[in-house]
Amino acid sequence: MKKPLWFIVMIYLLLLPGLSIASQKLQFSIASWQLDDIQAKNLNSDIQLTEKGLLLSASADWIKLAEPIGTIKDITLQCAQLVFVSEQLSCSKGRLAFIHQQLGEQSLIFEVIAHPDTNTYKVEISGIKLASSVFSLTVKINQHSWKIFADSAQIELKALMQFIAPYLSAEQSTSLAAWNYEGKLQLDIDVMGINSKVESINLDLKIQALELSDNQGKYISEQLLSDVHLSLENKRDDWQWQSKVNINGGQAYADPVFIDFNDTPFELLSEGLWLNKSKQFQLTKTRFEQKSVMALSMKGRGSLSQIESLNVEIMPSELQTLYSIWGQPFTLGTPMDSLDFTGKLGLTYQQQGDNYHVSMNMDKISVSDQAGRFSLDNLSGVFGWSNYQQIALIDIEWTNGMVYALTLGPSHLKANVEHETVVLQQPWLLPILDGELHMTEFSLKKHDNDLPEWTFVGELTPISMTSLSSALGWPVMHGKLSGVIPKVSYANQQVKVDGILKVNLFEGETLIRDLQLDNPFGVLPHLSANVTMDNINLETLTQTFDFGKITGKLDGKVNGLRLSNWKPVAFDAEFSTPEGDKSRRRISQKAVDSLSRVGGGAAGVLQRSFLRFFEDFSYQRLGLSCKLQNTVCDMSGVGEAEQGYYIVKGGGLPPRINVIGYTRRVNWPDLIERLEAVSNSDGPIIQ
Repeated sequence: MKKPLWFIVMIYLLLLPGLSIASQKLQFSIASWQLDDIQAKNLNSDIQLTEKGLLLSASADWIKLAEPIGTIKDITLQCAQLVFVSEQLSCSKGRLAFIHQQLGEQSLIFEVIAHPDTNTYKVEISGIKLASSVFSLTVKINQHSWKIFADSAQIELKALMQFIAPYLSAEQSTSLAAWNYEGKLQLDIDVMGINSKVESINLDLKIQALELSDNQGKYISEQLLSDVHLSLENKRDDWQWQSKVNINGGQAYADPVFIDFNDTPFELLSEGLWLNKSKQFQLTKTRFEQKSVMALSMKGRGSLSQIESLNVEIMPSELQTLYSIWGQPFTLGTPMDSLDFTGKLGLTYQQQGDNYHVSMNMDKISVSDQAGRFSLDNLSGVFGWSNYQQIALIDIEWTNGMVYALTLGPSHLKANVEHETVVLQQPWLLPILDGELHMTEFSLKKHDNDLPEWTFVGELTPISMTSLSSALGWPVMHGKLSGVIPKVSYANQQVKVDGILKVNLFEGETLIRDLQLDNPFGVLPHLSANVTMDNINLETLTQTFDFGKITGKLDGKVNGLRLSNWKPVAFDAEFSTPEGDKSRRRISQKAVDSLSRVGGGAAGVLQRSFLRFFEDFSYQRLGLSCKLQNTVCDMSGVGEAEQGYYIVKGGGLPPRINVIGYTRRVNWPDLIERLEAVSNSDGPIIQ
């Protein structure tokens, strides 16, 4: 094995020709000296015999050694106790000083023990100054094997990076320039090898007060405290590693996650094998634990560019804590960024190539949206997902929930997942208010953009409109909401209903077609539909809204209905008495007054005429239409009058009455105010 350069220099200084141990003192000088790849200038030596051995002092103007060391200048060497005993050479209390272009001025203390006959050497050096830090170094050589031990009590990170900067490539220097860093390191490293081959490396690193940031502000740490242990062992040119990393102080931000390690310290244990020829890794054991947050174990194999297999398990963890640290930062600006959780969640993930299987175990999880859009209570069971032929199980149940003030009852969902498609194993019954949604067919898929897509076919059993209107804050309505649902689909944040929803409302029939809901869980949902109504009982309708009593039937249609954030922005609505209606048609004074207000006429006119003596009147037809665009409603009735339009056209047995509307265009907010005034009015006073 090639001798270390420090040893070669010392041997040539000690074993120069002409040296006699019997002399009390020996001095010599060599102006110029060259041997192989070593050169020296003005080499001086002074050797004295003492009671403890030889005292050696030597100096040189400069010595040129092989790269990467190069030339060292102003060299002085002193060995207070140089001893030759039984083919052993030793030097204790040695001092060496020199100046080097990169290492600067050095003043070292060393001790050497050498057995040249057995090629066994030991060197201990202290006081090595590198990057404003002081290192100690121990080297042991035994035949073909060697060991190096180095340590430093304190290293300034910034000075260290400045020291190694000249040795970096242009690409590495550019990457380093994008970071700011401050901190202190404590290093202890052991390296062992045979000949030129490194056999093992053991590293212990303590990091204190690490301040790290990139120029873009995406990665920041403050006062970070960490302990790192790394053990590497060469196994037939493959590297087996064991590592342990603790982060137990400070704070860090890695866009978008922020972690306070004072409250939730990290511990990472890892074991594995790096296959040098194939450039692949085998992760045999990994455990990651974040105190009071989660514990994770992992195994896998692959390369730096592709994962061949991976198994991950997250132990049951408090979902609220897990979500606030690792989930919510990634959902900011989405409908999922303001949720409250209780309960525990565990997860297993398996991957083989591009195929994966994930399973979440839920234990009494409750979730509520802070915006009040939805909630679910006591969700328990297993939810699985798979993108290949292996079947994943969905078997979950909950006690109650809510979607936009609509209460959901207890439900149980059981399905299989295969190729990212959900197939029901039994009909799914979802209680809504006092009715039920029966899903007989259900399909859920996830596409490459990670957005879900689902469809279902089912039936809605009668839901009381009284319950529905109360839940939605509407005036109390009567009747039932029910119907067959041919197909409901959700894709690209859009809900569509293919088919007709049938509503039995006010003793008539309401049909809703082309129902579509965009961005249902977003901050600005949009709804569109076309609605037709047949044979609505006006007496039931007017009693519901306290409009005044009207008897008879009513047909209607609302085309191009569009709601934005649940408020109308456009529609073309028309309501009128059906052709051929043979029912009794009467209208009360209060209803006349209400319709007059809606049409922009004067209120209380009947009270100032002889008609105040009649409680109700007969009519031939009534109707009202509104075409809403740009917050303006274009209004008309069942026919044109001399000045205005007929809302109610008198007919039948006396007393008869006409109600005429005068306002053709009205701002929608003004029209809503009129309707609210009608609802809050006590009606006319009959004298």
